[in-house]
Formats: sequence, structure tokens, C-alpha cells
Amino acid sequence: MRFLSSVDRLIGWVLNFLVAGMMLMTFIDVVARELLAAPLIIAPELTTIGLAAMVFIGLPMVSLRDEHITISLFENLFKGRAQQIKLGLVALLMASLSAVLAYQLWIHAGKLGAEVMMFLQVHKSYICYGESIMAGVTVIAFLTRAVQHFARVGPDRAGGDGDGVEEHSLKGEA
Repeated sequence: MRFLSSVDRLIGWVLNFLVAGMMLMTFIDVVARELLAAPLIIAPELTTIGLAAMVFIGLPMVSLRDEHITISLFENLFKGRAQQIKLGLVALLMASLSAVLAYQLWIHAGKLGAEVMMFLQVHKSYICYGESIMAGVTVIAFLTRAVQHFARVGPDRAGGDGDGVEEHSLKGEA
């Protein structure tokens, strides 16, 4: 878990850098456009790359932390073990969907070939391959969450409410 914590922190710093860079670029673009009538011509392409990077770099971090936006329509129906099983199954479903996304992005990147952006001359396929790789990392994040949820199911040794947490009483124990 120490490794995952370090990776999580690194991803957070990269995302912070991207947001700060995009804010600075937008500020420069607006000032240059309004005061000098000379907009930053690469701003739209940099924004496109920055947004794609933020989404696909942040996706594994959000997935590993279980911080996706959720709707709790059925939250009260599941308690204890059933809740952990549900969360594990949802994580497996999301891992499967992320794998399909990674695969489709990889295929699309191959179809882009040598197509480049107009001003930056960056190969669009490189960006798409990067998105595909990060979607693959997201698969690993969801599988990790599934394992964690299923590990919490465990046998109910305490005779409690089935949440997998043992309850101990201090009365009469030596």
C-alpha cells in the first residue's frame, strides 16, 4: 500500500501541475488576445491535450480511492457483507468497461497513423496511445478495489452484523 500511496501522491502533483499550466496558458491567451490582438495560436491544442491528460491521468487515482460520483438509490438495501460484495462486483464491472475503453482507444490510435495536430505537429496517435495506457492502469485500479472489497467479506467469526469486523467484549475476558 505504501507504493500505491506514493503513486497516488505523484499523480496528484502531476494533475496540479497540469491545472496550473492550463490556467497560466489561458491567462496569457486572454491577455494577448485582448491587449495585443494576438492570441496564443497553440492554446486550443494545448487545452485539448491538457484536458485529455487530466481525465486519463486522474481516472486511476479516482478509481483507486473509490471517489467516483455515485447515486445511492439502493444504498439502504445492502449492509455488511452484501454491501462489500456489491462494491466488489461493481468494481469488476468497471474494470471490464475500462478494459473495453483501453482496447478501443488502442485500435483508434492505430487508425490515426501519422496524423498530426495543426500547430504543435504532435502525433494524435501518441495522445490516444497514452489515453489507452492510462485506461489500462484504471483497469488495475478497479481490480485492486474489487480484491479489497471481496477481502472484507470474510467469514463472520464475531457473530456480528456481517460487516466482517470482529466485535470484542472486555467483560469476562482475561
